[in-house]
Amino acid sequence: QRRLRKRLLELLAIDGRPRRPPPVRFVERQEMDGYVRRRGYMIAADELAVPFYLLEPAGQRRGRLGVCLAAHGHGPGKTLPVGIAANEQERQLIEQGERDYAVQAVRQGYLTICPDFRGFGELVPAEDLAAGRGGCLQVAMRSIHLGRCVLGQRVSDVMQLLDWALARRDVDRRRVVMTGNSGGGTMTLFAAAVDRRIAAAAPSCYFATFAGSILAMYHCPCNFVPGLQAVAEMADLAGLIAPRPLLVVAGTQDGIFPIDAVRNGFADAARIYADAGAAERIELYEGAGGHRYYAARTWAFFREQLGG
Repeated sequence: QRRLRKRLLELLAIDGRPRRPPPVRFVERQEMDGYVRRRGYMIAADELAVPFYLLEPAGQRRGRLGVCLAAHGHGPGKTLPVGIAANEQERQLIEQGERDYAVQAVRQGYLTICPDFRGFGELVPAEDLAAGRGGCLQVAMRSIHLGRCVLGQRVSDVMQLLDWALARRDVDRRRVVMTGNSGGGTMTLFAAAVDRRIAAAAPSCYFATFAGSILAMYHCPCNFVPGLQAVAEMADLAGLIAPRPLLVVAGTQDGIFPIDAVRNGFADAARIYADAGAAERIELYEGAGGHRYYAARTWAFFREQLGG
């Protein structure tokens, strides 16, 4: 784990170490049904203002709060996980695909953080926004040209938001979880592999094998880490999470992360967990549908594994 994590950090072009809590400023506060939603900005180490939503349970509390990092997938960014739909299509994406998992998390009692990842939401480059195209492609390619990796930069942003959250006195450091769908599943796997403060992870509709998914069909350039395939498969990244709990969530009809590749990758990861003496801490949940979020097992899995 030490050797592979070190090499992974080199490929992601980040140091992967906790930092002093970054500056954060909030610009909006709304009372919701059972929770408070705040919108703010975290000033990252490279001085980018990273937008995020903070969802905080309302009312009196018993004990400290667990923390949930809710990672959005490809699309409009942080708005879908917090249940904000700009149009009817987005409303259906949320309702039919259970994509409001940040709201689900806060209703489970978690202090929930949901940022925009670079190339999405408020972080689409202005020239791409003006041309009516998403920012993933140019952000990913420019990062490569600069000797960076956009996936690594996104992981670093997550870690810095966690630095900020764990500086609060009302959180339980032992109950930090992360989940997300599609590109959010990508972020969940990589962030948990790098940051051992994430106590449990549940990537949805991403974990499979690189050979059977990312390398088998078209995927956005932000999925790729130069040189990674020579070093590790997805199961090896799961091995960096062991023995921490890992729930692999998949759709049996997912066309871009095929279920056979999911099962093959999971079998490899399960063997690593067994070797680590943690066979009971990894689980596969298969939803009977396509490329979407599946909430049926996630929150119960976190409770069973971490308590609370």
